[in-house]
Amino acid sequence: MQTIGKYVYAVPFLLFGINHFVAGSQMAGMVPVPGGVIWIYVTGAAMIAASVSIFINKKTKLAMILLAVLLGIYIALLHLPGAIKGDMSSIINTLKDLGLLGGALVISSISRDNA
Repeated sequence: MQTIGKYVYAVPFLLFGINHFVAGSQMAGMVPVPGGVIWIYVTGAAMIAASVSIFINKKTKLAMILLAVLLGIYIALLHLPGAIKGDMSSIINTLKDLGLLGGALVISSISRDNA
């Protein structure tokens, strides 16, 4: 069951990562730091790498810790400011990414990586 769960968790991140490349220019306005679309591509590549890591069972523990950090940055910079103001979409995205962050930490804790 753990293997199936890890794969189910990886698929959306693979698709999210691909979407960052396909729709990067439309997403660039959401980035609250200088660099815009470059950060969209970097985070997209990170999500794809995390998914691939799960599928090939290489460096999964590290990849999931880094994915959790990325999700924490999303929460702090993208979602939490709006959530504090009471924006329902931001509240939902904060909770969604918090759940995904927790899932990444769980997968990190159960991973028995191959080199």
